[in-house]
Amino acid sequence: MSQLVLDHLTKLYGDVSAVDDVTLEIQSGEFFSFLGPSGCGKTTLLRLIAGLEIPSKGRILLNGIDITSLPAQRRDTVLVFQNYALFPHLNVSENVAFGLRARKARRSEIERRVMESLSLVQLESKINSPIQDLSGGEQQRVALARAIAVQPKILLMDEPLSNLDITLRAETRSEIKELQHRTGITTVYVTHDQAEALGMSDRLAILHRGHVLQAGTPLELYEHPRHLFVATFLGNANVLQAKITHIDSGIGEVLVNDQIRFSVILRQKTKVGESVVVAVRP
Repeated sequence: MSQLVLDHLTKLYGDVSAVDDVTLEIQSGEFFSFLGPSGCGKTTLLRLIAGLEIPSKGRILLNGIDITSLPAQRRDTVLVFQNYALFPHLNVSENVAFGLRARKARRSEIERRVMESLSLVQLESKINSPIQDLSGGEQQRVALARAIAVQPKILLMDEPLSNLDITLRAETRSEIKELQHRTGITTVYVTHDQAEALGMSDRLAILHRGHVLQAGTPLELYEHPRHLFVATFLGNANVLQAKITHIDSGIGEVLVNDQIRFSVILRQKTKVGESVVVAVRP
């Protein structure tokens, strides 16, 4: 299992910051998700970790070793793409074996790891099937098997369920989480789907315009958002403009529209008379 540290990571495209001063620590064996709307920088961040993009500033550390300047093939990370990127002219076994052959593994080792990986994703019976004969969910599992066959230190996944229908997404989501739990591979997952992030992640980070607004467990971010965008993006919330009228032992009384009064738990420093935003969950 492996620890990943992003240290003030920045990626500029001209004057635009796709990733802006991101600092995070992803623990060994953790399932960590980047969640945010389209264009927030989450895929760019994943590509920086994979070595497919070079950061403008900052460092990437894997188990304490600086891998910022290492090419992708020397990072011991594997990226599962959104479109699976399977080879149509190779069958299931040959697709799964591809990375092992590129690493010049012995034939007996390749055969063993291919079978182990297909067993983990429950596709042993499809070992000699052409890729074209598989369903979308089965192709996704082949891509996963190919990734875990090389036993990477970090598994990166870029919206891998976006091409599946809603029922298959739910099933595959459970399978991916169970697979990660069994293998213990440190996993970094990118999605714009709240249900995926909340249901699969040990921790997650909310991204907006290249910034990490908040990182924590799903429960922490849902119940204790520190930013209005986090409160409204992660789950539903009724947003009310209010004014603090009284404070006592961390409990504040707020006034809405000069008519409605109720009490809230204050999680940030404020004072009587200050205007605040109150987010009320359903």
